[in-house]
Amino acid sequence: MNKVKLRTKVFRISFIILFAIFITVFISNKYGYYEYQKHEQVTLTQEQIKQFEQDVKDGKEVDLENYLAHTNKNYQTKFSQMGLNLSNSIADAIKNGVDGFFKYVSKFVVE
Repeated sequence: MNKVKLRTKVFRISFIILFAIFITVFISNKYGYYEYQKHEQVTLTQEQIKQFEQDVKDGKEVDLENYLAHTNKNYQTKFSQMGLNLSNSIADAIKNGVDGFFKYVSKFVVE
């Protein structure tokens, strides 16, 4: 009886979380959040082009690095790095286990 209640609670909580994620994505798509972000990138690019053209007209020394947006941001934290390392370790252990299992089985198939 207790296991059934626990499973029901876990299912309900999982369903609520997935529904909340769905609603969030749906609303952000409906109100154009993604399109707004892309528009901001285009606007920034147009501003960079105008600045480049103005610097060329003014005869300033032009360096391409001054006009490129640095979009490679590292959002990784110590916690996410730890999770990535754990995930990679588990994946390696499973891969080695499966490879070992099939090597063991192949000995019986070949002989």
